[in-house]
Amino acid sequence: MSSHLFSEFGFPDKIAWKKQAKNELGEKSDKIKSFKIGQNLPLDAYYTASDLDPGRISELQICQRNTAGWLNTPLTKFDKPATTNYKIVSALHAGADAVLLQLTESDLKKNELSKTLHSVKLCDTPIFFQTEINSEKIFDEVSRGAGYYLKGGIANDPLANWMRNGSNFSEATENIGKTLNKTKMMREFRPLMVESHVYHNAGANPVQELAFLISSTVYYLDKLTDSGISPLHALNRFFYSLSIGPEYLTEIVKLRALRYLHKKIGQAYQVPMELCNSFIHAQTSTFYNAIYAQKTNLIRSGCEAMSAVIGGCDALTVLPYNQSFEDTTEFSERVARNVSSLLSEEGYLDRVADPAAGSYQLEMMTINMADTAWALFLETEDKGGIIPCFETGFIKNEIEISWQEKRNSLENGKVFVGVNKYRTEEKVERRNTQKPSEVTDSEITNRLVAKNLSEYW
Repeated sequence: MSSHLFSEFGFPDKIAWKKQAKNELGEKSDKIKSFKIGQNLPLDAYYTASDLDPGRISELQICQRNTAGWLNTPLTKFDKPATTNYKIVSALHAGADAVLLQLTESDLKKNELSKTLHSVKLCDTPIFFQTEINSEKIFDEVSRGAGYYLKGGIANDPLANWMRNGSNFSEATENIGKTLNKTKMMREFRPLMVESHVYHNAGANPVQELAFLISSTVYYLDKLTDSGISPLHALNRFFYSLSIGPEYLTEIVKLRALRYLHKKIGQAYQVPMELCNSFIHAQTSTFYNAIYAQKTNLIRSGCEAMSAVIGGCDALTVLPYNQSFEDTTEFSERVARNVSSLLSEEGYLDRVADPAAGSYQLEMMTINMADTAWALFLETEDKGGIIPCFETGFIKNEIEISWQEKRNSLENGKVFVGVNKYRTEEKVERRNTQKPSEVTDSEITNRLVAKNLSEYW
């Protein structure tokens, strides 16, 4: 028997592939061309085994998850203790594995949190508290009467909050260190989140998201290790949170590249690769959502969720299709939660670890994205790090270029379903928005997809 089942066919090179594609596609063959992820990362539409360095591929794959599955983690906004408790318990009975609970300072009143989490076993069910409240304070409140072991974490990135609203981050970082010490034996509780949402929602491309994300990571690691916390402890006890956009293959690659970069940062702090583990929370994007024809966001979020789980996220939050424009409903929340359930229960994607491994296209895209993001990260560090780069406008200027590219691509024919094409004039009430008849196509495009950086900075 032949050593290779298809050895008699051989492997076509790129020239042969392009020639055959041109013959078959005819006039449509001009669509076979290189594309770009941001301004500095051109990619081919087709790769072969000869393009890949086996050593780099092995190095990349060893950084990926070796376990399958993810936590279905719907977002729940705090309302009243009884109402919120009902939502949490109902979600857990209806397919959720964890909960992302949104809390403000005013929500944290005496006994209200304990009432909110009544009958929820925090040692079994991960609860991630999305808040700007002091991490030590929120942990003390949560752990009161909750037993000795908690799962979940605190979804709070002080640096990102500072970029959004100018809040102080020095004291918040110090409190994170104290909380890390208090939770030293709770290996599944993560008191610090490092997020890319602040960059994503300002119009950053995936390379910029990764570069600035790991630059923030280095800032926190330096502060925490200076306070006496070991790099191993710090690296394994925070989690990343990323927005996932609709560019299917690119978003798969973004998560895989992040795991590679996380290991690379760990090596710089002399943490053994096998002990340097990352936890990634993925959240469907609101940046690309349509206001009119809102139901198209249901389809878009399904695509984004699939990218997230194929890319290897540990936890997934699918946001309701009307999250950005109005108060969510039981229906929109249930459908969002069920997207994740469908991918696992019917798609069986929770049975496979790193399903993207072995794809020439995805492996090459991952390596190129990781290398380009690393170069931008080094440039950021050479300029003093994440804080000076933000204060001097370097980050804003970099993202401004990406933002303009997104805007130009829409004006030159790129399609976003329900935004600039296939859009119905649904009469919906939403906060601070003109009626559909008062808004032109260009205004909608500018407002929904090319969001102005001044909203954030």
